[in-house]
Amino acid sequence: MLAPSFSNPATLFEGVPPLWVKADKQRINTYMRRAPADDVTLLLVGHGHYDHLLDVPWVMHWYARNAEVYGSDTVVHMLRAFKDPRQVGQHNWLDPARVRSARGYMATVPGCAGRKPPARPGYWITSKGGHIRVMPIESMHASHLLGHTFAQGDYHADLRTPPSSVFGWKQGQSMAWLIDLLNEDGKPAYRIQYQDSAASSPCGILPTPPDATPVDVLVLGVGSWRHARLYPQRVLAATQPRMVLLGHWENFLGNDPDAPEPMKGQEVAEMQATVEDLARQQTPPATVYLPSPFTRIALPAPLTLPADR
Repeated sequence: MLAPSFSNPATLFEGVPPLWVKADKQRINTYMRRAPADDVTLLLVGHGHYDHLLDVPWVMHWYARNAEVYGSDTVVHMLRAFKDPRQVGQHNWLDPARVRSARGYMATVPGCAGRKPPARPGYWITSKGGHIRVMPIESMHASHLLGHTFAQGDYHADLRTPPSSVFGWKQGQSMAWLIDLLNEDGKPAYRIQYQDSAASSPCGILPTPPDATPVDVLVLGVGSWRHARLYPQRVLAATQPRMVLLGHWENFLGNDPDAPEPMKGQEVAEMQATVEDLARQQTPPATVYLPSPFTRIALPAPLTLPADR
């Protein structure tokens, strides 16, 4: 599961995010009943902004009860504010043992956020059942407005109480994720790359892939894509996926998931057209989807794989 978000708090002013936010438990319950998560063992978070993390504690406590969550140190410090069992009514209790930092597993990317070579290779995190493995990749978050990214920064210690304002849900270290779905022999049957926020090149792009397994599905965040350098061109060129899913395109400020509308001022249609044009230039061409919430999209047909994969 990738950073579920259903609360979508709004204000009276269209397109303006609220200052104070809290999880809408009734709304989460309504939509999570349409997306059963009993079999989820890994919940991956790319960064700590409220529209990616606000609903995670409630989802993990009531729905994804078998999942461990992985994210940056800042994500961990925010989620551990939910560690008091007495909060189960007001917030929800989240066992600290289920909250894990991905920092030590993260592959670093020379040139991302001024990082100089050499790169540090990433390490795999394997799910409890052994059917999935994931690797975090150093990334960043494109600016929101006039070169400024809201709620930047990090936490360096566990919070005592959950954040209440949008600025309290801090970004922390942004991460992209490489996700392998493994076959019965423990080999990758499918590889997915998840870029949860638009990121300037080379952030989010592995300088050296861990092996020769190709990327089957690339998930790209649409929000703020115009503020990211060489995005999505470079990540598409580096991964050459067979399928592209465009996410985080719908207005999350009080939206209706059953009648989604594009985010205002984000040029969603232009992003889709750009990706479709790039996808057609690949050999073979990639299929591109702009899925609505709760849409089910089948993985592409399996490839004929070399014997060593």
